[in-house]
Amino acid sequence: MQAIANPLLVLSVHLAMGLLNRLKKVFSSKQEEVEVEEVEFRDSHHERLTEDFVQRQQSVIDDAMNELESNVEKVKKEPTPTAAPAYDAGEVELSDLLSVDEQLQDYSELNIVEHQSVEEMGGHLESATLVGDLPEEIEF
Repeated sequence: MQAIANPLLVLSVHLAMGLLNRLKKVFSSKQEEVEVEEVEFRDSHHERLTEDFVQRQQSVIDDAMNELESNVEKVKKEPTPTAAPAYDAGEVELSDLLSVDEQLQDYSELNIVEHQSVEEMGGHLESATLVGDLPEEIEF
């Protein structure tokens, strides 16, 4: 019986002390709250990086202002004309396009290379592999 009474006594004393502590807190004067100062992270490189950034920005601004204030005009080079393909008609008038008298030319056969045999083209496809589900040819 004494073995059971000791834990009960400890438990009842603990509850009573907890209750007394709560009552003390309610009726006692308010405790001053301790202000916790947050320590701000200070990057040692922040100032140097800020100064570098300001210098770069200022140099870009100075370069732009010098370019705007300069009297030297940059001459743009004329683009070199490229050779027109054989099917390019060049400059045409609208009346030329709408005329019915003129025979229309078929440009679909222009610049086509015909090979007589596959051997002329070379063996660059000999090492090609078939990729897919069926490696053999399918006949319908």
